[in-house]
Amino acid sequence: MIISDIIKNLIIGFWRNGVILLCKTVLEHLILSLLIIVLIAYLCSDSETAVYAWFLIGIFAIYSAVKAIVDIFIETKNYIKAINVENKTFILQNIGGKIFDFILCAVGIFQTLRIFTHMSRITKSTSSAMNVVDDVAGAISKFLENLKR
Repeated sequence: MIISDIIKNLIIGFWRNGVILLCKTVLEHLILSLLIIVLIAYLCSDSETAVYAWFLIGIFAIYSAVKAIVDIFIETKNYIKAINVENKTFILQNIGGKIFDFILCAVGIFQTLRIFTHMSRITKSTSSAMNVVDDVAGAISKFLENLKR
């Protein structure tokens, strides 16, 4: 196979085995998909459970990304071993779908990291604000103590 055929089959696989298959799966399991979205939205709406929800999303995204990478390596090995063009085409389209899976998981991982970074900044800002309030209260206390003398 020439490089243009390889790229074409990867793009076809990305579209068919990635985007279209994701849409079909969501539509076939519409009630379950909606329940999962509602559950995640509910968990993220509360500040105490949002951390756990994003932690679970991050763990699942990392697991799925690693699984997609392993599948890409396995399919690549199968592509090298394949003899006829039909099998190579099928394998390349599977690899294209796995690339879509990996990209989708990478987006989930980066979104989770962005949320945790934001939470970390909020925690640091809150800590700094509490230190300022504590320092101001200490200064007022010393000022009042000096006034009594």
